[in-house]
Amino acid sequence: MVFDFLYYCLYRVFALVKRVSEKDEVLASSFYAILLSTNTLSAFLTLRSVLPLHLINAYLLRGSFFMVFFIWYFACKNYFLTKGYYRRIVSRYEEKYPSKKTQAALLGIVYFLLSASTLILLAT
Repeated sequence: MVFDFLYYCLYRVFALVKRVSEKDEVLASSFYAILLSTNTLSAFLTLRSVLPLHLINAYLLRGSFFMVFFIWYFACKNYFLTKGYYRRIVSRYEEKYPSKKTQAALLGIVYFLLSASTLILLAT
């Protein structure tokens, strides 16, 4: 439920700007994968006080970061785009909250800012 709602909020952010060639659902899915990978990496960085990360090769650690992104990317692409769930999610929230499109877009922006700032704070 929260997973779908955050996708809808990101979809509303991309729907604010009219585009000619790119579809908002594709952009939202790709950007959601980026944010989910930063959230996963943030959770991983919180464990660095428990796990001895200095024992892991730096290249293996960077490679795992890219793997996390690609896993989330293909999971989002499969769930939202290939299976077509984005239509159901968008229509459900647009029917449920027809006048709250701007608030959903603001929540998407807040989710982006919180994800990015959390990763930056934990990485330093």
